[in-house]
Amino acid sequence: MIASGDNGQMPGFADLAADATAGLGALALALAAEFREVDESGALARLDELGADVAAAAASMHELDALGEVLGVRHGFAGAADDYDHPDNSMLDLVLERGRGLPIALSVVYVETARRAGIALDGVGLPGHYVVGQFARGAAPPVLLDPFAGGVRIEAATTAASPEIRPWGAHETALRMLNNLVGSYTRRNDLGRAIRAAELRLELPLERRLAEALATELRGLRARLN
Repeated sequence: MIASGDNGQMPGFADLAADATAGLGALALALAAEFREVDESGALARLDELGADVAAAAASMHELDALGEVLGVRHGFAGAADDYDHPDNSMLDLVLERGRGLPIALSVVYVETARRAGIALDGVGLPGHYVVGQFARGAAPPVLLDPFAGGVRIEAATTAASPEIRPWGAHETALRMLNNLVGSYTRRNDLGRAIRAAELRLELPLERRLAEALATELRGLRARLN
């Protein structure tokens, strides 16, 4: 759950970006709140409900099967095939409301629902895609699910050799979500929001060269606005 600040409000994106312990769901909701009004308490309540449903289903089936059954089948969470690139498909609260979104936003739903159900699950960034995975101790390959495809399993034999198969942290995932938004807003010529997304990226913990590259891109966007 997102902890409330001293004024009773949820912490903002800048505070969470500076917090090494910030959770993925908290970051995703704070990110969305930078662009529009967000019912954070409603979104959190929805995640709690989904977590309870998955926990109940996991009593009679494998926990990963329970995630796919509850989220993909019963509640119909799946990829946004129409208007895939729309910024709304990156907003966690809207994805929870509509059941449609980008792979990364749907993966946030899976990770946060799994956490509430007591299931270990991580986001996994792949080239051109984002999924979720359960990583066993030792050399066993992870079990991967594709939230965009309704939570179906991805055969580990086709992916386990890739060095890209690893758990992603919350800040790393937030950066990729913001990259998507910079591109989406720029393609729509919504330079004000593209600039804001680019500014938010620089609030995250970044390696120096990446920070310099993103700062250069931000200057380019600002120059286009002027």
